[in-house]
This record gives sequence, structure tokens and C-alpha cells, in this order.
Amino acid sequence: MRGPSVLRLRCVAARGAFLPAGRRPRGTSAASAYAVTPGRTYEAAGVVVLADHLSVLVRDDWGGPAFVPAELFAGVATVVPAGWAFALDSGAQAGRRTLWGEPVVAVWGYPTLVEEEGHVAALLAGDARAVALFDEAAR
Repeated sequence: MRGPSVLRLRCVAARGAFLPAGRRPRGTSAASAYAVTPGRTYEAAGVVVLADHLSVLVRDDWGGPAFVPAELFAGVATVVPAGWAFALDSGAQAGRRTLWGEPVVAVWGYPTLVEEEGHVAALLAGDARAVALFDEAAR
């Protein structure tokens, strides 16, 4: 393992067709493809539980941060990495953070991912500061 702040996962599929129709992220179809390679090992810097699916934050094959459905991976490591934080949104707070417009139920990962409101949106937008924080955590 490269460091204590990542979770190692082996990619088993890269297409939306592998995901059950009711558990695909918003905007994903059977024809959707993710920039990950089956058989390759990736290091996740975070895990996000949304209302209808689970996604992992990995450095994709293009080199940037990407939230990819967890069902496209098999776990290699089974221990939550040292230094990860956790937040559970419940009650009135449920869904206060969104990813692709979907309510976030829980998130694990490097502290900024969990604790900083807007960090996920900044990552998705390619914000330089957010990507730099991801790069630091994914090392």
C-alpha cells in the first residue's frame, strides 16, 4: 500500500451496463463509460454514500479526481485508512451536500473531503485548490 490515507480497490468493470438500473448515478446509462480500467488497482481517497448508490473517489485514467460507482470495484484492503474522517447526514441535515444533484447520506475520506462544505463540488468543477488537496491526500 502506498500510504495510510488511501483504500486500495481493484477495478472489475468500467461501463454503466455493469450497474443495476436502479443504482446508477444520475445521468448514467448502460452505455456510460468511466475512465477506469478493469484489472487495474486504484487507490480511493474517499467514499460517498448517496441516496441510491455508493461512489469512491479515485484518480481516474485521465489523472484527475473522479467519483466512480463502488460496484465497479472489488476491495483489496478492508481497513478504513488512518487519518480518514467520517460524516453522517441525518434528520434535517440529510442531503445538505450534493454530488450530481443527489443527496449525500454519508462520506468518508481525507478531512477536507468530509469537513469542508463545497469541496466535492469544487473537485467536480476542477478547482485548482480542491484538486491540489485531493492530490495531497491521494499520495
